[in-house]
Amino acid sequence: MRKDKIAHKLAAALTTGLLVGESTSASATNFTNVVSNITTSSSTLPNLISTVAYIGGIGLGVAGVFKLKQHVDNPGQHPMKDGLVRLGAGGALLALPYLTTAMLGTVGTAGGGVTVPAFAAANSGLVG
Repeated sequence: MRKDKIAHKLAAALTTGLLVGESTSASATNFTNVVSNITTSSSTLPNLISTVAYIGGIGLGVAGVFKLKQHVDNPGQHPMKDGLVRLGAGGALLALPYLTTAMLGTVGTAGGGVTVPAFAAANSGLVG
């Protein structure tokens, strides 16, 4: 047991030393570079989320079908709600990329957001 603790401490110290040694070459000089690096590295995050949602949705859908098959084979031990919950969660995960695309299309991604026309009361003759 004692050797395991020493090995863990040694591995942690070695990892920390390697990370500190590598961080000098990738350090940012100011806040603008930090923000630029974060923006660049997170540009593929929506694609990653969509991929994970598709894989999770398919997996939950298949698991839901198998749970429903178990319910058909033995209804006393396997309630139907287990399969239906998995099917519903799988459908929600499969719909997530479409919903995010629709939301981004509604709100806008160009930085301007939704444009609301200015109130033109002076032009309508209401203000005299």
